[in-house]
Amino acid sequence: MDADFSYQSPRMDVLFKTLKWMLDSQQVGITIEELSKKLGLGEWETQHLFQEYLGKDPIRFVQNAFSPSLAQVDKQQAQISIFDSVGDKAERPSGHIDLDIQILEESPEAIYYSIFPYFLGNVFIASHESGICQVTFEDSEVGPIRLRKTFPKSTIKEERTELHELAYQALMSYFVKTEGIPVIPVAVKATPFQVSVWNRLQALGKSELAAYSDLAAELGDPNLSRAVGSAVGANPIALLIPCHRAVHHSGKIGTFRWGSWRKRVLLAIEK
Repeated sequence: MDADFSYQSPRMDVLFKTLKWMLDSQQVGITIEELSKKLGLGEWETQHLFQEYLGKDPIRFVQNAFSPSLAQVDKQQAQISIFDSVGDKAERPSGHIDLDIQILEESPEAIYYSIFPYFLGNVFIASHESGICQVTFEDSEVGPIRLRKTFPKSTIKEERTELHELAYQALMSYFVKTEGIPVIPVAVKATPFQVSVWNRLQALGKSELAAYSDLAAELGDPNLSRAVGSAVGANPIALLIPCHRAVHHSGKIGTFRWGSWRKRVLLAIEK
C-alpha cells in the first residue's frame, strides 16, 4: 500500500512550521495580510489552508491560542459519566473518534509501522493484528525506538496497512468532519486504571476540558489526581485519545508528552 502524499506533504509542512512560529514568536496581533505574506500565499489561500485542516479561521486561532481562558474548565458544562456509552453515533460528542481500547496480555508477534505527513508534525502510526498500538510525533520521540522499548520481543517492520490508513484518515478529519469514521481498534499495553482514564477522555467532546482532579473524583477517589496525570502522560495514542483535553484545575495548560506548544495549538483549534 503506497499512498501519494505529493499534495499533502508540502501543505502539512508549511502549516506545521507556521503554527509553531506563531506560538514561539507570540504573534498575538498578526493580521491576515501579514500571515499571508509570511506564507507567500494570497489571503483566500491562507484562509482556505487553515479551514481545510484545522476547521478554524487563522486569526481566530491566534486569538484563542493566547486567550487567558484557553485551558479554563467550564464548570457549567454537563459532565459525561465514564459509565456512559460513547459508541452511539447519534449521541457522540462533536470532535470525537470512536476507539475500542483493549489491553494486550502478551506481546504481538509482529508490529507494522508507517509515517505520515501531518500539520502537527510527521506522525508515526503502528499496529498489529489486534489493533493500533502507537500514534506519536516523530520530532518529539522517535517512533521505532519507543516501539522497541514497549515491545522488545516483537518483530517490527515498516509496512503500511489499511489500519494505518484508517487512523490517518481519522487524524486528517479530526477537526473538520468525524462522521463516517468507523470504530478504530486499539490494543495496547496498559493497566485497567489507565484505560479507565483514557475512556473518560474519549467521552469528552470538542472544546470540553476536564481537570485532573475532576477525573480522579469521577473515577472514585479525589486523591488520585497524580495517578490520573501519570495515566494521561502514558497515553500511547496521540490525539485519538485526546489527552490534550486534560488540564490543571487552575486553568494552566500543563505538560504534554509531545510538547506543550502542541497542546496549546490543539486547545486553540478546539476552543
